[in-house]
Formats: sequence, C-alpha cells, structure tokens
Amino acid sequence: MIAQFTAWLLNLFISVFTALWDIVTDLFVSIAEIVVLALAAAINAIPAPAFLSQYSLGGLLSSMPDYVMYFVGAMKLTECFAVIGAGFAFRMLRKIFTLGQW
Repeated sequence: MIAQFTAWLLNLFISVFTALWDIVTDLFVSIAEIVVLALAAAINAIPAPAFLSQYSLGGLLSSMPDYVMYFVGAMKLTECFAVIGAGFAFRMLRKIFTLGQW
C-alpha cells in the first residue's frame, strides 16, 4: 500500500517536472522567435546605399573595353563564377538544413 502510494507520488512529481520543463522550453522558443523576428525586421529596415542604386550590372559590363571582354570570354570567367557561386550556395544550404552542425 505504501509502496503504491510512493510510486504514485513519484510519478506525479515526474509528471509535474516534465510539464514545467515543457513550459520553460516553449517559453524559450517563443522568446527566441520574437528575437529572430525583431532582428529580421531591423535588417529589413536598413535601406540600400545610394551608390548601389545608381549603377546597373549591364551598364557596368557594357562600359568595359573590348580587350577585357575578350579575356573574360577566353578564360571562361562566367562559368568559373557560376561554379563558385553554386558551391557557396550549396554550403550555405547545408549549414541551414543541418543548423550549423558541420
């Protein structure tokens, strides 16, 4: 009889502790979500610098001399930058999906 009562009391204590732990973790997740959303809103509110809006990529490329454009084509720099960009994008996606584990 006393053994059953102590087992019930122990199970009650474990249930209460588990419930409190779940409340604390949910509270932490909610606070972390609020912080991340506030950080995202702050970053989104930063305006782009004026010097970036006055130039376009097409305008910059068309103003290059012919000999530079020849070497860019001969050395396949566009394909090179595409491979480097794809590798960087893969690495960042891997970090995002694994939460920075590796």
